[in-house]
Amino acid sequence: MRTRTKRTPDVQRRLKNLLAMDHSLNGGILFGLDGYFIEVQARAMKILNGPISWIEATAVSGMVGPAVKEATTRIAGAFAKLRIPDPEVAIQINLTPASVVKEGSWLDLPMAVIMLQAAGVLSDLPESLEGDFVLMGEVGLHGELRRVPGALSIAYLAKPGQSLIVPAGNEKECALILAKPGHDGCRVFAVSTLEEVFEFFSGKRQLENALRQEIRFDSVIPKAVDFGLVRGQDQAKEAAIIAAAGGHNLLLIGPPGEGKSLLASAIVGILPRLANEEKVELTRIYSAYGALHQDGQAVTRRPFRAVHHTVSKEALVGGGAKIPRPGEITLSHHGILFLDEIAEFSRSTLEALRQPMESGEISISRVGATLTYPCRFTLVAAMNPCPCGYYGSDRCTCDESVINKYQKKLSGPLLDRIDLQVELERLSTDERFGETDCNQSPRIRANVEAARERQHKRFDGKDIPHNAAMPGGQVRDYCKFSPSALETYKQLIDTNTLSTRSMDRLAKVSRTVADLAGKDEIEPQHVRKAASFVIGGILRASV
Repeated sequence: MRTRTKRTPDVQRRLKNLLAMDHSLNGGILFGLDGYFIEVQARAMKILNGPISWIEATAVSGMVGPAVKEATTRIAGAFAKLRIPDPEVAIQINLTPASVVKEGSWLDLPMAVIMLQAAGVLSDLPESLEGDFVLMGEVGLHGELRRVPGALSIAYLAKPGQSLIVPAGNEKECALILAKPGHDGCRVFAVSTLEEVFEFFSGKRQLENALRQEIRFDSVIPKAVDFGLVRGQDQAKEAAIIAAAGGHNLLLIGPPGEGKSLLASAIVGILPRLANEEKVELTRIYSAYGALHQDGQAVTRRPFRAVHHTVSKEALVGGGAKIPRPGEITLSHHGILFLDEIAEFSRSTLEALRQPMESGEISISRVGATLTYPCRFTLVAAMNPCPCGYYGSDRCTCDESVINKYQKKLSGPLLDRIDLQVELERLSTDERFGETDCNQSPRIRANVEAARERQHKRFDGKDIPHNAAMPGGQVRDYCKFSPSALETYKQLIDTNTLSTRSMDRLAKVSRTVADLAGKDEIEPQHVRKAASFVIGGILRASV
């Protein structure tokens, strides 16, 4: 049983004054890939008989998750480290809007500051610091501030004139808000400890605006393999260049050890360079996912995600128990999703790719939320032609029925969404020992960028990023054939009894071949070249 503490009249007046004061700070949380501002409100509710622990004295409301409920425990440990005395008033913290579930540790820092304000330990902002502040960061038991994922998404909500206080290690990614118009008046302050924040709000410390510094970023995406390191396989290389130029999905079929994986990893190096807005979008995704592990990391190269065939459907397309997380298809946004040994993936996992491959986004519904994530990726898949991998040679040990069953693991609707198929042959001895050119990727990328530029002009004002994304009903509007090319196109459709979807795929790839050649009209040679990859593969789609 606690005994009442005897207080002087001055102390009594000070505590009574606390009951009349309202306090408010801005914080932020991450919900999916998007940031949300949260108003952190607090006030002293009653005078206690004597000091009690911060944990007992503080109550938090506003639909809070477990991590937010535990925040007072982390903060109390930090206060003990800093030898901050226990409060003499009961504190109520409310997080608004109450309709949004608050998860994670983003709100630790604003909660710590407002607890001290409500208890009268820390005064409100001095006049020299008047302004609109947004605080985020996880508080450690020793008073240190830890970086949080998704800081860029929260910072992106900042309005002109607002100041962000973030943990050291988050300030560089927050500096990317300068890429958004209207953020010139914003400031970003980086802090390492809770004590630095208290001193700043007390007017005892000055913090440097990180946006005034020249910041250089290290790419979290490693540099791609140079295209010139792929020996031989000229036809497969040509298909890869067409895939990169038009955003077409590609299937590589061939025996093991002949360069399928190497070629796939080189394709990302010939894709067009990322635009600034794409860099920011991808950095937001990787930050929210928790993939930026070091200070100053950003996504400055197109991603290449190689996924093992044991991956679950949720890991591939996204999911989770309450609030769905982005999957590999979102992490490969604006880049390459590589599925090696695609025939070994589960059927249900592969079928989950069909809708995102067409729409460029994935909507996931769970108990806690329904979220939509971007996933405009280029699929590059590889597989052996049969279980043993040596179909067509004397080394093959597979029965014909086994080969047919293996090749039919990919459904017709999925194959219909893969524009290009190409077979890789076994390399000759001369090819294996031939010279390599380790500077091919920049030259090829220049041709790919020129082809993409033609597409950007063609689709100006439309939500169509490249040829492969042309809507089915508009393919003929954008694919202009010369009279002779149209005849060739019709003959191929009639001879191969192509479905409407396959017919559109042939037109789209023909358009990309013509773009690479710098031609406005599709000519017969462009159609024939496209047909060799669209309808010439050993796996047949729904034709």
